[in-house]
Amino acid sequence: MNGPKRSKNTPGTDAAFDLLSEIAVDPVSDERYPDGTVLIPADSPDASALMSQAIEKRRPIAIVFPDGSNVVARPPTASGPALIVVLGLFWLADRLRRKRDRPTFVPREWVTEFHAASEPKLAA
Repeated sequence: MNGPKRSKNTPGTDAAFDLLSEIAVDPVSDERYPDGTVLIPADSPDASALMSQAIEKRRPIAIVFPDGSNVVARPPTASGPALIVVLGLFWLADRLRRKRDRPTFVPREWVTEFHAASEPKLAA
């Protein structure tokens, strides 16, 4: 007899899927995350690479922890000449250090927020 199938997802991946579902149906949750936010499970083996790709594309990221809490980071809202200068500095910094195997950190000028895990909702 076959038992129930176990998910091969990490707990962080399951929490990211739960968060995605919550964002899709709850307007309050939807407002906390900018359009195009990349949800990255903190316990994913390729979290650093996923963060690097999102930062390179200047997409907001939410690092989702197994308990459901998350940290949101989004690029600053520079425009015009300031944006050109910022992007030029990013390009120059990237050219100067091409080591991708090092840990990836969110750029200092990005705006970050922490969202604690929500309490489980009990049926009334």
